Parts: sequence; structure tokens; C-alpha cells
Amino acid sequence: MTIIRFPQAAIQPPPVPVDVRIARHRTADALDWQQAIIAEARRYPGGSPALVRWLRETGLLAQCSYFSTDPDGGPLRFRYIGRPALDTLGEAWGRMMLGRPENEDPHDIFADAISRQYLEAIDGGEAVYNEIAVTGIGQPFSFTHALIGFQAGNRRAVLSAVKMHDVAGPRSHRPVGAASDAA
Repeated sequence: MTIIRFPQAAIQPPPVPVDVRIARHRTADALDWQQAIIAEARRYPGGSPALVRWLRETGLLAQCSYFSTDPDGGPLRFRYIGRPALDTLGEAWGRMMLGRPENEDPHDIFADAISRQYLEAIDGGEAVYNEIAVTGIGQPFSFTHALIGFQAGNRRAVLSAVKMHDVAGPRSHRPVGAASDAA
């Protein structure tokens, strides 16, 4: 009788390197609800609790994440994490990151790429609209976000209005650099 032995550990595929592709689009290309958030945010150049109240009343707050510095400045911190981020990166990740500086995100390559977009929205004084495709962090994902930056004295903040889509993406927003871009 032959005895067959199976390896104790399953063979793991090699890790996929993290790749973040960002394509800038005109804010006029943003989804209607993202454009509505941009328009409402313009009413409050330094940011305001009234904007948060409006987001809550319209049901759009869940689609957003909010980052701000402490009153005396410092790094942007996760203050509110919306459903798109929690559904993609996990509830445990959200609990771990709430209140922490965004540059401490364990998804460092992704966080670094997105952080540069946050700073552009804050320093440029204009909303930014991007399409982003990410591989190497769990399942590939792609999304669009409208970023609205605020600055008042040493305090800086950014509101991110996110629409997740699958890797194929909606017809008008396919992942950056994918073969489907040609369609």
C-alpha cells in the first residue's frame, strides 16, 4: 500500500504588488450627487457644521469620508469614514484608523497616492475629481472621488465624496489603463 502525503501548508500565490492609477477628470464629469456636494461645499469656504448637517439631511454623508487636522495644524486625521471605504477596506480597518493620522494607514502605497490628491484639493482651493483603480490590496477595486479641501488658519480639512464601482466600472469611468479604456 502506498501512502500519499500532502503538504501541510497550502501553496500561496505570490503577492500582487500594490498599483494605484489615478486619472484626473473635470469636476463637470462628476456624478450629479458629487456635483451637488461640491456646490454646497462652496457655500462654506472654511468648512462648517452646516455642510455636515446638509450631507446628513440629504443622505449623502454615508458616501463621504472626512479628514481634518487638529486646530493647531499637524497631519490630516480620519474624522469620519464613509461606507465606501469601510466596505472596501473593512470595518476593523475603519475602527483602527478613526482619529489617527491618514499617513499611518497600513496601506501605505495607496494612502500616499491618495494623500497627494487631498493636499492638492486643500492647497489648490478648488475641488478635484479623480478616477482611481487599485490592485494589490485584496480584490482589485476602482472608484471616483470628488475632493473638496478647506483651510482656515492652521486648520486644514478635506471631504471625499466616493462612488465605488467594480473593476469593469461604469461605462463612462472604466479603470485607468485597462484594455476596456478603448471602448
